[in-house]
Amino acid sequence: MSNPPIPTTPSFFVQLIALYAYLLPILLYVIWSALALVDLGRRENVPTARRALWAAIVFLVPFLGAAAYLTVGGAQTSRSVKSTVLGGGLVAYLLVLLFGLGVGGLS
Repeated sequence: MSNPPIPTTPSFFVQLIALYAYLLPILLYVIWSALALVDLGRRENVPTARRALWAAIVFLVPFLGAAAYLTVGGAQTSRSVKSTVLGGGLVAYLLVLLFGLGVGGLS
């Protein structure tokens, strides 16, 4: 009979990558939602009922609500800011995930 393997503690580097993979989606949600809600609050030409509907969508549908508002909801934030925040956030998260899978820290 063979002995069961002894569990090992992951290295500091693997723990750091796992922490980034855990916290980055939370950070992206906060940034995307804040950007959408600030933009929505500044738009005085939009009726109150429509603004309330978009705010409800942003809060009730995490990630997708804010992304939908910023892409198709008529946000007045500049195109470069929207593409940097949305695209850059997604790319950064995918890179962290791929790197974590590469070093064996995420499964």
